Amino acid sequence: MNKQVLMLLYMMLAGVGQLFAQLPASVYITAGQSNADGRVYNTQLPTYLKDGYRHLNYKNVTSASNGKFEQRSFDNPKQRWAFCDVVNYLIDQQSKTPFYSIKCTYGGTAIDTAATAKKQPVWFADAEWIDANKAYRGDILTGKSLTKSLIEGFYDCVDSTLSKLAQGYDVKAIMWHQGESDRKKADNYYKNFKEMILYMRNAIYAKTGDETDKNLPFILGTVPHGSRQYSSGVEAAQLKVAAELPNVYVIDLSKSPLGKDVLHFDSAGTDNLGRQMFKKLIELNLVK
Repeated sequence: MNKQVLMLLYMMLAGVGQLFAQLPASVYITAGQSNADGRVYNTQLPTYLKDGYRHLNYKNVTSASNGKFEQRSFDNPKQRWAFCDVVNYLIDQQSKTPFYSIKCTYGGTAIDTAATAKKQPVWFADAEWIDANKAYRGDILTGKSLTKSLIEGFYDCVDSTLSKLAQGYDVKAIMWHQGESDRKKADNYYKNFKEMILYMRNAIYAKTGDETDKNLPFILGTVPHGSRQYSSGVEAAQLKVAAELPNVYVIDLSKSPLGKDVLHFDSAGTDNLGRQMFKKLIELNLVK
């Protein structure tokens, strides 16, 4: 290979590198209850996750938020992993530049306040209620709203980190799994779920100023039919919302494998949901 060809290749590669450097940093949000939080211990971690990440910046904003992203590791065998860890790994393998993952999840939580135990926070996003309640920050006596935990945590991440990136940032999608705890109030799920999605989108748009965030992609996984907390009413409401709102996408998990408790995804089910979420992100051209 002569020097001219080598120089041409070098210039092409340099150009590609500059292109990636100029693109806004991608931001992905994960939210929901226990199957989004993750219920598989690190002792059952897939081999591929043990090597960690190259480009991931991670922040869980559920109970505390300072806007500073961290590294994600799986060293503690008493801790657990979730489908977002799989999604982040697959994005990490695809990505050529740093990306950001924000998580807000809490097991056993409903959207409907009437379906929620008094000790639990809630995803309810009715305008009057949410104006009257503070974000959950680890103490139910001082704040009940998980939707505010997510949004205020996102705001903190923007103010402390994302807004300072030279290339800017771009919120790509919200990935959601929840619904089991609303099964006894399934008739209210359609209204509650729709209000919550609209609140999240509008609140993110209010911070970013990006018109496209008014219809930010929202990807949800259904509850497996074999789950002891499956509700056909909740599933029907999710499908109805997806049919009515733009950019709401459903991943059919009706046959997904569950663990011995017949409620939470086992290792295979968690891995499957992560891969299905990533596949949808690719289909929607939301991964660099």
